[in-house]
Amino acid sequence: MPLGTAIHNIEITLGRGGQLARAAGAVAKLIANEGKSATLKLPSGEVRLISKG
Repeated sequence: MPLGTAIHNIEITLGRGGQLARAAGAVAKLIANEGKSATLKLPSGEVRLISKG
């Protein structure tokens, strides 16, 4: 996935359903892609490392 891609409805834990960026118009941006994890900038401004697992 290219850097800067807008992502929504993100699962924090596999199998628990989407928990981040779920509201209408809310998106997270992919800012880094490293091996089995990705770094996202959330709508709140928080930067979070998420497992791709």
